[in-house]
Amino acid sequence: MMHCLYAGATGIKTHGEGLSTVANNLANVNTIGYKQQSALFQDLMSQNLASPLAPTQGLSQLGMGSAVGDVRTVFTQGPFEPGSSMTDLALSGKGFFQVVSDDGVEHYTRAGNFRFDEQGYLRDPAGYTLSGIKMTNGQKSGTPSPIRIDMYDDAIATVPAKVTSQITAVMNIGSSDDRSTTASDPYFSLLKSWNGLSTPPLGEGNYSSSQGLTVYDASGKAHTVQIYFDGAPTVTQGKTTYEYVLGMNPGEDGSAAAGTAGAGLLMAGTLTFNSKGELVDMSAFTPDGADKTNLASWTPATLANGLPQFTASFAGGGTQNVTLDLGVQCVNNSWTGAPVSAAAVGAAGENLPTLVPVERDVSVTTARSGGSALYSSRQDGYPSGRIVNLNITQDGIVEAQYSNNTTASLYSIPVFRFTSEDGLRNEGMNHYSATPDSGVAEYGDAGTSNYGTIVANQLESSNVDMSREMVTMITVQRGFQMNSKVLTTADTMLQKALELKR
Repeated sequence: MMHCLYAGATGIKTHGEGLSTVANNLANVNTIGYKQQSALFQDLMSQNLASPLAPTQGLSQLGMGSAVGDVRTVFTQGPFEPGSSMTDLALSGKGFFQVVSDDGVEHYTRAGNFRFDEQGYLRDPAGYTLSGIKMTNGQKSGTPSPIRIDMYDDAIATVPAKVTSQITAVMNIGSSDDRSTTASDPYFSLLKSWNGLSTPPLGEGNYSSSQGLTVYDASGKAHTVQIYFDGAPTVTQGKTTYEYVLGMNPGEDGSAAAGTAGAGLLMAGTLTFNSKGELVDMSAFTPDGADKTNLASWTPATLANGLPQFTASFAGGGTQNVTLDLGVQCVNNSWTGAPVSAAAVGAAGENLPTLVPVERDVSVTTARSGGSALYSSRQDGYPSGRIVNLNITQDGIVEAQYSNNTTASLYSIPVFRFTSEDGLRNEGMNHYSATPDSGVAEYGDAGTSNYGTIVANQLESSNVDMSREMVTMITVQRGFQMNSKVLTTADTMLQKALELKR
């Protein structure tokens, strides 16, 4: 009888603890990042019974009841729900975020509801700070540390100006008419017509021109340079030749030619187009000295990575070298047939240098019928800027977006994983901690092998399956009832046995 009472009592206790697990799951059905728990029951040790029919020990045993053997956490993916900020983060796949307390205690969580505090730390509601790896010039440096973005730290909050070092432009030159020409130098008539003391420096109607191209100087100030085109005598049969001049506002010229007729001149040369109107070759000359109106001072431009380079000096902005990419570049980075100066180019195009062998981009400047138009342009300079927004990518990169339309990678958020997730200790606050059973935490880049991806502006909800919990609750309740019935039945039998003694 006493065995019945003991076994029934353990059954009641065990099913009561099982119901506590169900109650905890249902209490956290809307908890961010919560993982469902499952109580697993096991039987207690058995008592050997002596029996003449079972002379071998252990074949006749009486069970002593049950107990909760394990409470396992079910680390399946929870559904996503929209967040209210880009710092609301969800993990899709395996892994955890690492969060660190101010005194260095490391925890791990799937709940990504982070917010910046007044000091710039990215914290969760428990006050723990999300860990990230600092990035400099797009490269990670160091080990995970608390993420802090201080808006008062100019090294993070601002980006300095960058001078333009390359201009890329794809355009169409609509007219091949030779409207400005000189008998002795037909390939430099625009250059010889330039007058930096006049406004505009070239006579109206004697050229076609591109839209202005922006160039930034060392102080971050924007300047406009423009390419002027005009038809020129054909050099090679079956191809069309144009002359061009690249110039800027003469009033912004900070070179030795400032205040002279040559002020504002930057580059001059020829463009060669095939029968389809596609740019296939070009020549380029740049001035050497203060007298930019003298063709003898114009020498073949320096090639940088196969592209012609000019030098721009802006008043108050310093001097900088800029390459011009119109869609063609020299494979071996040297001119073919380069003369000593532009003065050596003959009236028939003798001694014009070429880029041969030429490599052409998919998109090149063209010379086709219609109006002149700039299809696309870009340059690599920008003014100084300040953070206006933050963005977090799927691979966990915290990017700063600046007012000058540039971006910079500030942190990489690593994803942590464990050999045994079941060995993690639940610390509350949606946190887990590592134990000897879980193994040491390993971290890697989000989205790589065996590491989940990070989704910004989303939160992972609880993975509790309410229908499963309801079924489990009914099952546990029935087990509790039956064990309570065992107790009342055993008590009745014990009372009857006591009555027999009387």
